Amino acid sequence: MKKLLLASIAALLPAIAFGAESGLQWAYPVAPQGLPRPDPVKTFQAKGTKTGMTLTMAQINNNFGPPDWFPDEHPPMPATVKNGRAPHVRACMLCHLPNGNGHPESASVSGLTANYIIEQMHEFRDGDRTNNRAPVMIEMAKDISDAELNEAAQYFASIPRQQQQWIKIVEGKTAPKNHVGNGGMRFRDEDTTETVPIPANMIYEVASDSQGAELRDQHAGFIDYVPEGSIRKGEMLATTGGNGKTIQCSVCHGADYRGLGDVPRLAGRGAYYLIRQLNDIKSGARKGNSVALMKAVVQNLSDEDMVNLVAYMSSRNP
Repeated sequence: MKKLLLASIAALLPAIAFGAESGLQWAYPVAPQGLPRPDPVKTFQAKGTKTGMTLTMAQINNNFGPPDWFPDEHPPMPATVKNGRAPHVRACMLCHLPNGNGHPESASVSGLTANYIIEQMHEFRDGDRTNNRAPVMIEMAKDISDAELNEAAQYFASIPRQQQQWIKIVEGKTAPKNHVGNGGMRFRDEDTTETVPIPANMIYEVASDSQGAELRDQHAGFIDYVPEGSIRKGEMLATTGGNGKTIQCSVCHGADYRGLGDVPRLAGRGAYYLIRQLNDIKSGARKGNSVALMKAVVQNLSDEDMVNLVAYMSSRNP
């Protein structure tokens, strides 16, 4: 019933928030209907884990107890991050993972300030962040207590920004043939060596380890296949403003784009997440006091400009 309710909420959100009017639908992927259900008794284990833990996919996708395959690699985890609180506050690590790196449908939150994380939950609560990823976050934000929110924010803020190369950037004319699967993630087509062209206004963000991503393995990152020449073009926009087309990103986000105070980090974050934020701000699906300054940044950017900017930012050392 809850899944049907969330789907209904998503259906009511403006089409523009899904990138429909901008040509950026690919950045808002949704798992296809009718995907085969996993064997309910088959168990899995993440590569390299020392816990000896094996779990079914139902356990791996448990909203209130997803797996922590590498518990020695992060600070002690508060209950809100590890288990959440039924029925509305899902475990934060379900989507953001224990290390805060996150899957493409969610944000990389490691190393962001606690104040910024708390502010964004309030933005979801108050209706200032609305796209097809928002319903779950809105549901949580409306029910989470101040104490729960604070402990989760402090936890993720305490984790240094991505210590491993979570996002790998590959620039070129083609990407491996791939498809959207569970979780709205893109997976390489395993039975072929075929490739697909990368248009100038598109990025393919593909799991580097398909099974690892499905197991919520916090070691299994992603590869962003970006258009040839996009990183250099994005660098020119970010550093010069493109002859008045936009504003130099370092003014607010810092010289290395790793954030400045409560202004968030851009460097090394996933391209899908970053381009959704630019498009949502441009379309009005993301608003609020802190976003007002970004309107001038995005209003004159084309889809291709946004692709170039996020290709450059994702390629930077986090």
